[in-house]
Amino acid sequence: MQHRLSLAVVGLAVGATALTTACGSSSSGSGGSDSLTIGYSSPVASQPSQQGVIQGLKSGAKSVDGKAEVLDANLSPDTQVSNVQTMVQKKYGAIALWTLDAGAMQGTFAQVKSAGIPLIGVNSESDDMTSTVWWQLNLCEGDDAPFKQTAQQIAKWRPHAKVVVMGGPAVPSIQANVKCFTEGAKEAGLTVLTERDNVKDNSSSAQSLASDLLTKYKDIDAIWAYNDATALGVSAALTQAGQKISDGTSAGVIVTGVNGDTDAISAIKQGRLTGTWDPDPVATGLAVVKAAKDAKDGNPDKRLVVKSTFWSAANMSDYKSGADRGYTLDNIPLVK
Repeated sequence: MQHRLSLAVVGLAVGATALTTACGSSSSGSGGSDSLTIGYSSPVASQPSQQGVIQGLKSGAKSVDGKAEVLDANLSPDTQVSNVQTMVQKKYGAIALWTLDAGAMQGTFAQVKSAGIPLIGVNSESDDMTSTVWWQLNLCEGDDAPFKQTAQQIAKWRPHAKVVVMGGPAVPSIQANVKCFTEGAKEAGLTVLTERDNVKDNSSSAQSLASDLLTKYKDIDAIWAYNDATALGVSAALTQAGQKISDGTSAGVIVTGVNGDTDAISAIKQGRLTGTWDPDPVATGLAVVKAAKDAKDGNPDKRLVVKSTFWSAANMSDYKSGADRGYTLDNIPLVK
C-alpha cells in the first residue's frame, strides 16, 4: 500500500474487522515528556502481516518506555484521514501510517508537519514524511531485488519455464511488483504466458481464476502470485486438477507467494506451496519505533529497508516466527 493503496504483498482482506487499539489510554507523547507515544494508522489491523507490524510496534515502544496506539482504517481512506487527525489532536510523539490514498492524505500530512510531529511512512512516501520504513520486496532496485531473485530462481529450477503471473487489485504498488517480476522473468529467459489479476484479493477467487487458466494452458511450469492468499488459491486449484506442487527441485508446478503468512509456511511444510517471501512484519514494527525515536532525538534516517527472506523447502528448517527471532531495536535486519 503506497500511493493509493499499497496492498502490495500484504493481501489485505476486504472483510477485515474494525479497529484495534494497542496499549492503553491516549496520553500525549510530546510536550516535555521523556516517553514516546507512537500512533499508527493501520490499513486493516486484522490482516496477519499487519498484526506482526503491530506486535513489533508494541514491543519496540515498550523497550524505550513508550507505548504504541493503533487505529484501524479498515481499508477506508476517509477513516485513515480521521485517524491521523485524531493523533494530531492528541499530540502524539510520532505518527506512523501505511497510506491508503496519498492524495486524500496530503492536507492531513501538512497538519502533522505543522504540528512538529515526526511522520513515519510504512511502504509509503511523501515529502512531508520524516522517514519511510520499506519492505525490501517492495523495492525493485537492482538485479538482486526480491522479485527478480524469484524469476532467477525459477529459471534455475526450470530453465525457459512457462510462467503465469497472478496480480491483484489495480493499485500502484501491486502493479509495480508485478512489473518487477515480469521484467525479471523476461531477463531470466522465462516465457510469461499471461497475467491475471485477483481483484477480489482472496483465496477462493484466486482458485477460480487459476482453474480457468489450467483449462486454457496445459503446460504451465510456474505461477507467481502477488500474495499468499492468491498463491494458496492457486495451489488449491492445482490440487483439484490432480496436479502436483513442486518444491522447486521436484516435479510439478512451481507456486510462489508473498507475505510469509502462517498458512503459507504450513503449506510449504506440507508440500502445497513452493515458497513465499517474508517481509518480516515484526521487524518492520520495530523499525518504525527506531525511526520515531531517531526523529525525536534529532537524528532521523530518511529511509530504513527491512530485509525480506524467501522461505522454501531448502531453508524451512531454519524458519522461526517473527516473535521468536529475538529482534530488538539494536538488531533489526536492515538492508544497508
